[in-house]
Amino acid sequence: METVVYLIRHSEATPKSNLKNISIHDSKQIINEKNFLSVSGEKRAEELSKQEELQNIDAVYSSNYVRSLETAKYIALENNTIINVDDRLNERKIGDMGDMEWREFYRLQMKDFDFKLSGGESLNQTKKRMVEAMKNILMFETGNRVAVISHSTALTCLLSAWCEMGKNYNDEIILSYNGESIIDGSFTAPMVFKVVFDGMNVLSVEYLELI
Repeated sequence: METVVYLIRHSEATPKSNLKNISIHDSKQIINEKNFLSVSGEKRAEELSKQEELQNIDAVYSSNYVRSLETAKYIALENNTIINVDDRLNERKIGDMGDMEWREFYRLQMKDFDFKLSGGESLNQTKKRMVEAMKNILMFETGNRVAVISHSTALTCLLSAWCEMGKNYNDEIILSYNGESIIDGSFTAPMVFKVVFDGMNVLSVEYLELI
């Protein structure tokens, strides 16, 4: 019995530079988790939920990050269902960057998928928990149409379990499935991937340009 899973990157979030005053006691990780949708992100999330492809969804799953939950709420409301929150769908935990520049951190993780900072996660660790979450979802939702709302790096790690992987000239990950491009190194917000399963086996993976 086929199960259709829509892997969705959350809609457009408020720039992190606007979140500096949330609390002087909040760490970068907490600020990242609290980052919410922008006004245009709210509109795009609502528009996405009304697309024909995302009608008749049986179950909605989301990370516990605010921007993911705010995206999921529109799909859940449109399909008269609840949001199942699973922290295994959270974004890759960055950890303590200290004085490290973001570009350097990104380069090191792209070079070594086991690289991680203190208190953070490697890409392989992120992939492992995302795959475990997906297996659980497939066990509970066999034959259903499911929306899973998560984050760019976490979804890239998950999709790499089924896709061929390479890198572009900027050392960004590119993924393809049966010769078709799935991720070209950049993400839009939101972004949707359709994965069809037969049991635990993947039948197809495709990128959907819905809005």
